[in-house]
Amino acid sequence: MPFGRSKEQKVADEAKSMINDAVDNQTSGQTSKAVYEYRRALRYLNDERDIVSKSPEIFSSIYNKIGQGFFNAGEHDHAIECFEMALNLDPKNVPAWLNKAMTYFSMNEMNEYALLCFNEGLKLDPENEKALLNKANVLRLLNRREEAIETYSRLLDIDPANVKHIHKMVKQSPDDPDLWRLEAKNFKRLGNTDKAAKAYEKVVELDPDDEEALEELMNLRPDDSRFALANAEKLIEEGKPEEAKELFKKALKQEPENQELLDKLLEIDPSDTQLIRKKAELLEKEGKRPEALKLYKQLHDIDETDITYFNKALEMNPKNIPLLYNKGDALYNAEKYRGALETFNKLIDMGEESIDLWHNKGACLYQLGEYKKAVDAFDNVLKMEPDEVVAWLSKGAAYFQIGEYEKSMQAFNEVVKREADTPGAWYYKAKIAAKQGNLKLLKPLLSRAITLNEDYREEAQEDEAFQDVKDEDVFKEIVS
Repeated sequence: MPFGRSKEQKVADEAKSMINDAVDNQTSGQTSKAVYEYRRALRYLNDERDIVSKSPEIFSSIYNKIGQGFFNAGEHDHAIECFEMALNLDPKNVPAWLNKAMTYFSMNEMNEYALLCFNEGLKLDPENEKALLNKANVLRLLNRREEAIETYSRLLDIDPANVKHIHKMVKQSPDDPDLWRLEAKNFKRLGNTDKAAKAYEKVVELDPDDEEALEELMNLRPDDSRFALANAEKLIEEGKPEEAKELFKKALKQEPENQELLDKLLEIDPSDTQLIRKKAELLEKEGKRPEALKLYKQLHDIDETDITYFNKALEMNPKNIPLLYNKGDALYNAEKYRGALETFNKLIDMGEESIDLWHNKGACLYQLGEYKKAVDAFDNVLKMEPDEVVAWLSKGAAYFQIGEYEKSMQAFNEVVKREADTPGAWYYKAKIAAKQGNLKLLKPLLSRAITLNEDYREEAQEDEAFQDVKDEDVFKEIVS
């Protein structure tokens, strides 16, 4: 509600200033000074009751803040006084009802009063989780068990994550079947069938005649895979494939080599790599290697870093050139550079000779930090094709890594002779200029690189190669 007169604004601002001073003192650990300021604010508002009464909602909120300050300072009686003043001004002030309830809850033998306040707050805000939680706690302390459970149930209806409070109740009263039943139903609702089953087992242990719990256990923990299969098929018919999948998986644990179960699961999720691998292993175990190989190939198609297919296929045909090429590529893509290098070397030992092969070998050596050997590999590429730009670029990068900047610059010059608009070559040439402290050359080289690829503007600012020139005006001008 807006202020009607500037005098009301003045009173509110003065009270808030005192509250802010109190909060500052409280934050810095000066509790006595904080209490003094809260009392001063309370007296001030009480002295200005005529003005306060003209804007009840605003001053109700201010009284509530003072009450919170008193509560935090352990001044419970003053806190109650403030909350009552707040509620006299605005009976619909939910925070004031809840703060008053929490204050009573913190005082000895005042739980009935706390419960009354929580109920008043919940009348105004029925889904207030904090109020429901604390109301349930009060009911437990008052030994009103059924009402407490009902309140916790309402809390779970609002947000299933509130189950942590049920866990707490179960720990406090482990022999109460009602609590375990509530726990089990909640786990089932969340889809956690394993924990639900354990909770239902506890219900049956405490109450052997509970038929509902027994029926739930039959569904959640079937004694054999046939029962699980029947239920899973039913779930599929009902359009619940994910639930069926869970039952099939449970059955598979009992019969890990049951291909029918694997096929059923793969019908639901054809791209489940664990299931595909399991079936491939079973087929291989049965001597059905060609069928198994198709599945291993499927695994690689799903995840190109999975090289099981190539290993299995090469066991059958160790000198299959295309397979070896593909295996090397897959290992490189999986960042397994040593394995990729071994594969490419094997191809070379077998007499293979190609631009791609030597370039791939050079790339592996570069990634492994063996830069001189990488240069030799890229030179082999250039012997076969002197205009191979990527090889010149890679050779220049390798020379740069070992600090042979003149040779590196020569390689990048060969790049731009052939393809003048190759941004990487210009960027490396700029890095070399920076390393050599040649600011005159740096400007046109880095400017050219950024013109061709704007991303280099930001990259250069973080690049270690430019560390020694970062404070130079010429560098700042280029990257700004």
